[in-house]
Amino acid sequence: MSLKMSGLLDIEKYLLLELVYYHLPGPYRNSITKELPLFLDQYIDLIGQCKNAMVPELLGRSKRITRLLKKRQAHFQKVFAMSDNLSNLRVTAYLNDNYGALGNSADLAKTSLVAIALEDSEGNGAVVYSGCESRQLSGMVLDWGGCLLASLGIDTRHHRKALAFYDQAMSGITGERNLFGHSKGGNLATYVYINRLTEDTNAYCVNAQPYCWSIMDEEQKKALKNERYEYIVHQNDPTRNSGYVSYVSRTAPLNRYAGKGLLDIHNFGGVNFDFYGNLEGTRVIRETKSAFQARLFQDFSAEKHWSHDECMARFFEKTKEIKSLPRLFSITLDELLLVTKAQVAVIWLRESDHQGAFIYPLIIRSGSREDFYQLKLRQGDGIATRSVFEGLPLLIRNPDQTAIRKLKQMTGLSISSIIAVPLGIDEKEVFGALELINKTEDVFSLEDFALVNEMTILMLDLFKRSGESLGIFHDFALLQLKKHGQCLFSTERFSYTEKFFQNQTDKQIFYQKIIGKRLEVGERLIFNRQIFTPELKAPLKRLYDQEFAEMFGNKLFLKRKVKTHLLKFLKGLDKRHYSLSWLAGLFGLKDQLNQPIGELDDKTMILMEYGLARLKNPKIIFLNQPASMNSRTFEILCRHLKELARSKVTTVVVLRLENENLF
Repeated sequence: MSLKMSGLLDIEKYLLLELVYYHLPGPYRNSITKELPLFLDQYIDLIGQCKNAMVPELLGRSKRITRLLKKRQAHFQKVFAMSDNLSNLRVTAYLNDNYGALGNSADLAKTSLVAIALEDSEGNGAVVYSGCESRQLSGMVLDWGGCLLASLGIDTRHHRKALAFYDQAMSGITGERNLFGHSKGGNLATYVYINRLTEDTNAYCVNAQPYCWSIMDEEQKKALKNERYEYIVHQNDPTRNSGYVSYVSRTAPLNRYAGKGLLDIHNFGGVNFDFYGNLEGTRVIRETKSAFQARLFQDFSAEKHWSHDECMARFFEKTKEIKSLPRLFSITLDELLLVTKAQVAVIWLRESDHQGAFIYPLIIRSGSREDFYQLKLRQGDGIATRSVFEGLPLLIRNPDQTAIRKLKQMTGLSISSIIAVPLGIDEKEVFGALELINKTEDVFSLEDFALVNEMTILMLDLFKRSGESLGIFHDFALLQLKKHGQCLFSTERFSYTEKFFQNQTDKQIFYQKIIGKRLEVGERLIFNRQIFTPELKAPLKRLYDQEFAEMFGNKLFLKRKVKTHLLKFLKGLDKRHYSLSWLAGLFGLKDQLNQPIGELDDKTMILMEYGLARLKNPKIIFLNQPASMNSRTFEILCRHLKELARSKVTTVVVLRLENENLF
């Protein structure tokens, strides 16, 4: 376990950021000290008792809120159980400076500040901040009024109290000192960071403008671009466009399964984490919104240009203590994007199947990352494959478009220049490649090429010394069902998979699991490298509605009326140019809308289900054999769906019984 910033994964940092929004129950608020700490897992166990908190949406005492608390608690417990860094962390101080029953501060001059202090067994410490975020008018006035005063250059009680709490919490800390904050909490963490620069403090802030900008001196403003200060902003979050954007470290794209309202964008659930705990698809960016802003803020947004030696020294410092292989790969891509200004960065791994060797993307840094998932490239399909199979570092400017046709078709990229470097223990054991695609407003130079080669060599040296294995990465699948790390089911993109069961009950239970409707504790559904767990009901529903199509789905299917079935399809599809009348006419069902589906003949039933599935244009079609259908007819349907998979139209999963009598 360790609170060192370089070792913590993004998902672990987000857990700490979100945890501070859950205000501890009364008996625990004043009992936490360094001598009598509260362990982090104990804090998580108390979340169900947090009656007023932020997620960051307003919470009350309804049954819906109780369910939401349990879901977030289950999410925290999952992250905690999988983490090597969070175990045995101690909460050593807690400050809730709100009015009323929530607060534990004796100070009559409230600020609405909430903060927790953490320590590990290695002498490292951290403080996590949030604002009030309560529904009480007094808290809202303090919170937003304080922001207004800070933006006018006034040093507020919020900031002074946050600094005092940090100083008290860091008393006796001999190791690394870290700060975390989201939104208003990130503003407070930034203030503490710039006022304790001599202590080599690190900060990790999300969606937070430094309203104290007006009272910063030049050294403090420049410190926001220091590698010890990492600022994450969610795509389309208002803080990305409101002024002081020169210090943005990474922009995180929104989760495609999240809503697009302000809270969804600003919230913790608005972004995705990859299979390895890193923020998915983030772009490293150091820029200002406009030239006018650069002049207005005295060009503190100007890009810092490092020499080759400075880049290498910086990279070594950021990676020398990293023990996690996914974290090492992720940091390497981040740094390369920053120093080369590439648009896309990918770590490819080598694998093989019945057709021979191929490479597939492991970690992706690109706004179009979803287009890369499940992409198999074989020799001749791209520059990265040449680097892997020939074992050569390559710099390609104005590439032959025929050599990268498949990559272009699958990702939609217009490619101008590429750097690809092989990854391996030696030239005979190349296990993958690191590839950079398209330099912003230019093409890659020889200097970029030399830097990428040297940083890659250093990364590989750190990998060899870590003693970790690549075995955990060789997991190429579109859809997986896992339980406690064991794979129960897996299928690749554009594959045709049949799974047999001894009885109808087992088949139905399994089917409900792989469409996300009946996941149990410990089970995970992994779709396109995105992890779904039982508590993620809304994202699982969106996954089902957007990506899956079922033919002859559940056991009640045959009893459902045709009209009800078509209306359910229209509701899930959410496409206004389809209507009930149009669908009924398309399948010749205008006179049978009130008839149960089980009374339709096989031909009509197949036409309806196949047509609905194709109209939805899903990633996966799930096929169940209805009890009333002729086995020979069902087999012909399976053969047709197999051809769809071979033609790369969709992925097909057929669930059938072992005793089915075909032909």
